[in-house]
Amino acid sequence: MPDGKRHLVYLASNAEGLELERYEIERQLARQGMYNIGFACRDDGSGYDWSLSRQQIETADLFILLVGESYGPMAPTGISFLHREFVHARTAGKPILSFIQHLPDRDLSPEQGRLKGFSQLVTQQGQYKRWHLRDELISHVRVSVAAMRKKLAGGWVKADGNIKTHVPSTKGAVVTPLRQSTPTASVDPVAARRRFEKTRQVVNLQIAAKVYEGGNLSTEELLLPVRLDQIHRALHAILSSSVSEDRLRFHLENVVSATVKKQLLKRCPRAHAVDDVRISKGQFRGILETLRDLGMVISTGEASRTYWTGTSAEVGASSV
Repeated sequence: MPDGKRHLVYLASNAEGLELERYEIERQLARQGMYNIGFACRDDGSGYDWSLSRQQIETADLFILLVGESYGPMAPTGISFLHREFVHARTAGKPILSFIQHLPDRDLSPEQGRLKGFSQLVTQQGQYKRWHLRDELISHVRVSVAAMRKKLAGGWVKADGNIKTHVPSTKGAVVTPLRQSTPTASVDPVAARRRFEKTRQVVNLQIAAKVYEGGNLSTEELLLPVRLDQIHRALHAILSSSVSEDRLRFHLENVVSATVKKQLLKRCPRAHAVDDVRISKGQFRGILETLRDLGMVISTGEASRTYWTGTSAEVGASSV
C-alpha cells in the first residue's frame, strides 16, 4: 500500500459452506488496504435486509462475487439474494470481480440448475475466474484484486493520523439544500378547499424494475398513476418520527411492488419474476417537497442530511 489509500469492498456470497473461503478472502483484502463491508446471504438470521445490502453495495468501491455450490436463500420472487446483489452492483456501475466454483456437467439437481443459469449470466457480464480448491481461489483473488486495485478511484486516505472523508468512486450529483419548514397555519375555507384539491392530484410515478425471463434480464420502466393523498397515506405510518428520504422511498417502493409486478408480468407474459422495484429519486424528492408545501410533512436539516416528519394535517382515506 505505497499510497496509503484504503478501499471498501462488498464481498457477496452465500454463508453455507464458504466460511473459510470468506475468511481467507478478507485476509487478502486487508493485506492490500481493502475492507469488506458485505455480509453473507443466509436464511437463518433475523431476515434479509435488502435496504442495507443495497446501501452497502452503493457505498463500496469494488464488488466481489463468490459463488459456491449453492444458489442460496431466495426472495419471494424466486431470485436468490446473491443473484439480486450481483444485478444491483451491475446496475450501480460497480467494478466487479467474480469467482465461480466448478459444477458437474450433468445430473444437476434443480438447485444446481438454477445456480448454473446464474453462473452463465455472470460469465457473460464481467471478469471472472473459476476455482476448484480453496488454495486456487485464494491465488485468483490475490492476483485479481492487486490488478484491480490499481484501477480503482475513490477510497480512504489517511492524513495527520486521521481518516479523511470517503471519496466515492463516482461523481455525486449536486443537491440544492432544503430549507427548514414548519406546518402551515390555519387557513380560510377557500384555501382549505384548494389545498384538498391539490392533495387529490395524480402523480405518474416513474418506476423501473428488473424483469427475469429464463436466463435473460432486462430493465423495464412504467408509469404508475397515484394520487398525492394516497402517497401520503402510504408513508404516514413511518412519518411519526423523523425519517430519511431514502427510507421513505424504499418504503413506498415496497408498497407499490405488488402492483408493479402484476403489470410487468402482464406486459411480459414469458417472464417469471420481477424484482428490485425502484422509484425515481428526483421525482420522489419533488413529491416530498410538494407534501411539505401543503403542510402534510415538515423537513429538518439540509441536502443529504434532511429528515422528514409527518404533521397532523388531514388527508383522504384512500390507499395506494
